[in-house]
Parts: sequence; C-alpha cells; structure tokens
Amino acid sequence: MTEILAPTPAILGTSMLGLGIYRILSPRQAYTLFGLPLPDPSEPSPFIYNCAGQDLTLGAAYLLLGAQKNREGLRALVLATAIAAHADAHTVWVHGGNEYGGWKGKWVGHALGGVVLVAVAWRGWGV
Repeated sequence: MTEILAPTPAILGTSMLGLGIYRILSPRQAYTLFGLPLPDPSEPSPFIYNCAGQDLTLGAAYLLLGAQKNREGLRALVLATAIAAHADAHTVWVHGGNEYGGWKGKWVGHALGGVVLVAVAWRGWGV
C-alpha cells in the first residue's frame, strides 16, 4: 500500500487545522489553552481569531507540502513553526499575567514544542 502522507505533515497538518477550528469555535477557552488571560471577559480579542487563521494556514501548508512530498519545504516549515513556538513562549512568559506568566506559566509547553520541532527538522524525522 502506498503511503499518502508522511507522519510529520499528517500529524502537524491535522493538529494545526484542529487548533484553528477550536480557536474559532471556542475563543475564550483558546486563551486559556494558549496561556494568556482573557483581556475582556465579555468579548474575546481579535488576536485569537488571527491565531486561528495562522493555524489554519499552517495546517494547510503542512498537508499540501506533504502531499507534494516536498521534504525540504517541510523541513523549512517545521523550523519556521519552531520559531513561532518560541515566540509564543516569550509572549506567554511576558504577558501571561499572574496566572500564566513567568516561571509558573504555560510558556514551557510552547518552548518544549519548539525544541521538539527543531529536532524533527534537524533529523528529518517523519518528513
């Protein structure tokens, strides 16, 4: 049987699409998942919808590059996503407030995810 998608684009593509959809459907809960306090409890900021659009775009790019079997493009996209993960970690560290920021915050999940993505790109695992 022929492999349709390698594991990395399949996993990252579907995960990013799912995360984008989640952020659109549950914007308030998406703030907590990301690690930021909700700025206005009555209405979520447009920031979360911007993040949703980026996630949907990344998910589509992973799936398209995987379908094309473009290994070098996938490795570059994984590295770019790792940079974004570390930027997210910094954002949560600085702006997470008392609940999510600093040493006790959710920045660790973003940072560890970024480290894993660098390893995946460096080694070419599942690409």
